[in-house]
Amino acid sequence: MTWRRGASLTLVALLVGFSALACQATRPAEIGMLLHYRGDDAATIARQFDLMADMGVRWVRFDIEWSLIQSEPGTFDWTSTDTIVDEARAHGMNPLAVLAFTPGWAVTAQGLAESDARHARPDQLSDYATFARIAAERYAPRGVRSWEIWNEPNLGLFWPPRPDADEYATLFRAAATAIRNVDPNATLVTGGLSPRYPEPDVGVSPLDYLQQLYENGTAQLADAIAVHPYSFPVLPDDENEETIGEFKDLPALHEVMERNGDGAKKLWITEFGAPTGNGPNAVSEDDQALALLQARQQVEKWDWVGPLIYYELVDGGSDRSVDGENFGVLRHDLDPKPAAVALMQAASGDQE
Repeated sequence: MTWRRGASLTLVALLVGFSALACQATRPAEIGMLLHYRGDDAATIARQFDLMADMGVRWVRFDIEWSLIQSEPGTFDWTSTDTIVDEARAHGMNPLAVLAFTPGWAVTAQGLAESDARHARPDQLSDYATFARIAAERYAPRGVRSWEIWNEPNLGLFWPPRPDADEYATLFRAAATAIRNVDPNATLVTGGLSPRYPEPDVGVSPLDYLQQLYENGTAQLADAIAVHPYSFPVLPDDENEETIGEFKDLPALHEVMERNGDGAKKLWITEFGAPTGNGPNAVSEDDQALALLQARQQVEKWDWVGPLIYYELVDGGSDRSVDGENFGVLRHDLDPKPAAVALMQAASGDQE
């Protein structure tokens, strides 16, 4: 493997520090990566998995996107997910499948824009449950044993027009029943909880939302609680941020679980990362690497945290002014950023 040369002194120091702290870790972190399918051919996806293997990735999180796979009733296109699942198995990685995003035929979204309707709960939960069952029947025999039910349901963006933990409870139960009828030993994870951002989003604090999931019995049914503790543009060890639900608040989330008699259950970090580029909340490429490694160092000290899955593998576009297009540890052309280099060197033990 040949990487881009000329890492900064900051990154070299970061790697040396990571090596020293890793020796003090209570346990090795299970790191993962989110992989978005964006029309890539099979060879490109195979290359992406090879690069993840070089980074020591053990989990790959991907969407089983209902709105794309079953765009019309009774028709299914599994091409993209088949390729990802097969590559994960070939590389010995654990797949985490996210079941989300409603097709237009399954929702009556009065007053919602088309993009928002895609995030709305379906009119008939039986339609969603049927899709969950079919997906489990297809992929459980191919090694998909872990399922994340929806994405960031505590935000208005992903549960329009506003979050409702009781509505989410009915959706989670429908999917859980369908999947467990196929695979009784499947691992079911709640939809990853986002930080509570300022208006105009009508989100609910992840601490409050998780408590509501305990009050309606949903959290007890899950095998793990998922969280997305983004902290950018500051580093994860910054204690001065006021946004609720960032990396600094993970112990508080675990305390909610303990108060409800569920402290032995794991918190899974199913998204964490920071955008590079020159967008409004972007960080430098070295600071992106530092954020990822700081998170990993801290997770290794918390025995109540499960996998740490980074968002994301490849930049979503090439416009450096848009934060959402620059979360990748690989550039759009798969050239590694310093974060990818750091993960590769940490995985190989090469600190040169």
